[in-house]
This record gives sequence, C-alpha cells and structure tokens, in this order.
Amino acid sequence: MTREVYNKLAEALNARSSTYPSIPCEEFYVLAEEIFTPKQAEIAANMPVDPVSAGELATKMKTSDVDGLSKQLNEMAGRGLVRVKEKAGNRLYELMPLVPGIIELQFMHGRTDERTKRLAQLFKSYGKAVKNMPPPAPTPAAIEKPKARTIVIKQEIHGKTTVLPYDEVMKLIDKTEYIAAGTCVCRHQGDLLDKPCDKPKDNLCMIFGPSAQFAQRYGFVNLISKEEARQRIDEAEKAGLVHNYANSQDRYIDLLCNCCGCHCFLLRGVKRSPLPSQFVIANWVINIDDDACVGCGACIDRCWMEALKMDGDLVVRDFNRCIGCGICRYVCPSDAMKLVRRETTFARS
Repeated sequence: MTREVYNKLAEALNARSSTYPSIPCEEFYVLAEEIFTPKQAEIAANMPVDPVSAGELATKMKTSDVDGLSKQLNEMAGRGLVRVKEKAGNRLYELMPLVPGIIELQFMHGRTDERTKRLAQLFKSYGKAVKNMPPPAPTPAAIEKPKARTIVIKQEIHGKTTVLPYDEVMKLIDKTEYIAAGTCVCRHQGDLLDKPCDKPKDNLCMIFGPSAQFAQRYGFVNLISKEEARQRIDEAEKAGLVHNYANSQDRYIDLLCNCCGCHCFLLRGVKRSPLPSQFVIANWVINIDDDACVGCGACIDRCWMEALKMDGDLVVRDFNRCIGCGICRYVCPSDAMKLVRRETTFARS
C-alpha cells in the first residue's frame, strides 16, 4: 500500500510539471518518503490540479474530518509541499510540482542541519537514477484543463523554463510587487555534498508575486526590495550566471534562478543536448558584429553552453547551442555582441 500511494503521488507531481519528472524507482521512494509522510502523500495524490479548499478535498476523499484534513494541509504548507491561497475569504491549497517548487523550498532557507544534508544526498541519488530514464507521459490531469489555460498547459507539459537576458529580468523586477529571495538551491546543495561552487549563492534564488508572500510567510525566504533585487542580478551578471525563469502564471511558484553550469542540474542537462536552445525557451540569441569583434576570446569561457569559439581572428556563434542568456556581453571590450529576438535572425553560424 505504501508504494502504491507514492506511485499515485508521482502521477500527481507530474500532472503539475515535467521539468524534473517524478519516476517511481527505489531512489524516488526514499526521497518521497523523506519529504511526504504516507498520509501526506495520500492527500497530495487526491488533490486536483486547481486550488481546493479543505472541505472540497474532504468530499473528494470521502472523509468527514475536515478539521483534521485542514491541519494536515497546513502542516504540508509548512513543509513546502502545498501552497496556500486566500480567495474570497476561503483558504485554498494547491500541491506544488517537485521542480520548480517543492525541492527549491527544501533548500532556499540555506540551512545546514542533518535533514537538509540528507535531502541533498537523496536528491543527488535520485538524479543519478533518472538521468537516462525517459520522462513519463503526460497524465490526463495535466491535459484536461480549461481552454483559457492553453499556453500554461504547453509550458507545464513540456517542462521548459525561460532563459531571460539582463534587461528582461530588470523589466520583471520593475513590474512585480513582491520579491523574495533565498539561497541558491544548486550551489547550496553542492556545499552540503562537499562540492562547493565559487559563484555567489546568497539571495540569488528569487520568488515573485503572491508566491513570494506565501514563501516568506512560512519562513522559506525573506522579502527584499526591488533595489536589492537589482543589486543581486548585477552580482549574478558579474559572476556569469544564467537567469532561468520558471513562470506558471501565478500557479505553484514564480521562480527566478541565477544558475551556474557546473552545479545547476537543469543547465547541465541542457548542455548535454546537441541542441540546447530547444530544451529551454530561448527567445533571444547573440549576434556578433564582425567589424567590432577584436578576437580577444574573453566571451568564450563565459558561455556555459559552449556556443562560442574562435574562427581565425574572430569569435563565431553556434545558433543552436546559444540559449540567449547574454552573459557573454559582460566581458566584451568592444561591444560587439548584441542580443536579438531569435525569430529575427538566421542560423548562419
């Protein structure tokens, strides 16, 4: 029975996102059992994709103990498993995806206690186990959503995150009312596994909007000002970090990670692909002005995707490997590198 409920939990998690699929295997069971009690797994497996009240969920689960179910759901919120929303005086709950969502909230607080260290090791073991496994097929719950959410469905099923260049991140900060920040998940996990990264990690995982309020209320992160957010992004640009945005239209968690290619499990997977630009939403691409390029090669080491190389005295770009992050521009001494919309250029180099 225990394995059966965790199998159903995996289906529920995959219905919300396949960015990092939940695939039942021994390593998944051990990780899931560390995060969810059997009762919590049962509750999660019964939650609809849309937010639900404790009373509605109690009806679906055929239980009259609404107060007990409310207590369990609030404990799950405190563990970073479900998000709480208030709507018209009602308290609603929604199960978050494994990634982005649950895993991030297990590490963004930056703790180094034994449980967090254990989770880091379990997540690493699970990552190794699923590295060569095919992703699960979309479940009916992931597909049967209102037509008004067609775009959201596409993003969630494909599980792609959006790579944003610096200027687009600044626009995001400008239009967002609430911003919270915590420790970089991947680099913190590296520290916990005695494989530290030399890139900065403090306040470099950011959550936006109502998700930020929820995460701050439950103690996972702290709210920061827009000016502090801009300073953190400047720090990320200087360090050569990729701005990776997981946006689900105010569903689950609105997350901006500033990622290194050495520790970020998503970027590492993208880099292994022969066509990295197809495995993220890469709306931008670098164009190089040959007349301005001085052939110094400073940009090449900045590119995590190995999309740049020397061709004689000039730098050339691989259109399919470039994900449009723009961090190469930071070190260009002659301003020869410009970001353009991908659909306005051609795969010539």
